[in-house]
Amino acid sequence: MQNTLKVKVYYSDTDAEGVVYYANYLKWFEAGRTELIHQMGINLKTLREKENMVFAVKEVNCKYNAPAKLYEEITIQTKIKETTGARITFEQKAVRGSEVLVEGNIVLFALDMKKFKPVKIPPSLTASL
Repeated sequence: MQNTLKVKVYYSDTDAEGVVYYANYLKWFEAGRTELIHQMGINLKTLREKENMVFAVKEVNCKYNAPAKLYEEITIQTKIKETTGARITFEQKAVRGSEVLVEGNIVLFALDMKKFKPVKIPPSLTASL
């Protein structure tokens, strides 16, 4: 399963030269992951409230190929690359047309909020993932 999210670049997303500030791609990648998880029928709020579990970022690896600029529309593409134990690895891209601007792999892990320790993703959830 894959999710695509359209993003318009606003002034607040850019630096003094009108180029997207690099950290904003991480914000958009987060939105893409959230939308994909929601699209799969997983409610993160319910997961936190009923299972005491959240997903936390473990690792981010991004390659910046070309910049997006003020008022451009880009697409955030998100898909799950791998799910193992307590981890989910997402493959994400920010694209303008067919040009890949930024590509990244983001690893999340399931976290027990009471113990504040990693926990294995429940089988009911891995079936959805």
